[in-house]
Amino acid sequence: MLERPAFPMALLCGSFLGRRLAGILAAFQISAVCALAYVAAHRLVPDLHLVVLGGGAGPPVPATYIYSHAAMVSFVIVITGQLGRTLERVFRTTLRRSIAAQQESLDVYNDRVRELTALSAEIAHELKNPLASVKGLAALLAQNVQEGKSTERLGVLRGEVDRMQSVLEEFLTFSRPLLPLALVPCDLADIAKEVVALHEGLAQPCGLRITTSGSSVPVRCDPRKLKQVLINLVQNAIEASPAGSTVEIETRRVEQSALVRVSDRGHGVTPALGDLFEPGVTSKPSGSGIGLTIARALARQHGGELDLGPREGGGSVAEVRLPVGGEVQSGAQAQ
Repeated sequence: MLERPAFPMALLCGSFLGRRLAGILAAFQISAVCALAYVAAHRLVPDLHLVVLGGGAGPPVPATYIYSHAAMVSFVIVITGQLGRTLERVFRTTLRRSIAAQQESLDVYNDRVRELTALSAEIAHELKNPLASVKGLAALLAQNVQEGKSTERLGVLRGEVDRMQSVLEEFLTFSRPLLPLALVPCDLADIAKEVVALHEGLAQPCGLRITTSGSSVPVRCDPRKLKQVLINLVQNAIEASPAGSTVEIETRRVEQSALVRVSDRGHGVTPALGDLFEPGVTSKPSGSGIGLTIARALARQHGGELDLGPREGGGSVAEVRLPVGGEVQSGAQAQ
């Protein structure tokens, strides 16, 4: 029957279509009803007896009756369309309120995260001074203690204080926004050689070699921060490498990117750990899980990227890609 598709269609049109398009379709439906009423009233189709217009089984009905039914159907179509638009407005209002409430909760959460981050950074900063005092007192005590267990224990104490200071420094670096870059023209190969020179003394006692290879790659970067990225990657490679292996640093240009690659023959990337760039995720028993997070943040601040993956034949490869003449993000947050 005519009303079965007409009324749901009017409701759907009013609910999901714009006011103009819904009005056009409603006008089309009413025009169709009026046309059918005219056909039925003037017996243009003898066997056409629409129930919605008062027809059906039995004798034909008067034209007045047919037109009154057509007017009623048209009125119901208009009312149904209005009902659809009302439902659409109610839905939109409810949705806006829900989004506003969710945004408000998110703002409160972000404010609380900022407060806790600031409080944690302040606590970490306040702990640095007592630790420095403990380390200094341990050094003074070591001068007046004879060789033996006491000296070893004081050495362990000083080592643990150094480790705690390192963790606190990493946390402070992570909790504060990255400072703007001081960009100067640099040679990526020269920075890599400086990092190798810094770690030769650490690698030799472990039975490791550090080598550099590749070509000179001119880049525009903050050398201090880029060196911090490479220092973190090389230290990780040294700690993961077995004795007798080599940590390799390669620099080269790939299309419009400057690439520096740090490769080792260690235990490789462990998939069970998840994303190693997430804060707190680490494979080292005494690691803080912040170093790689900061290193990637610094690479991205330069407009580049840091990736870590398995090395063919065993080990892992860390790649830092920097744009040659690319845009630089100043003031990015370490994430």
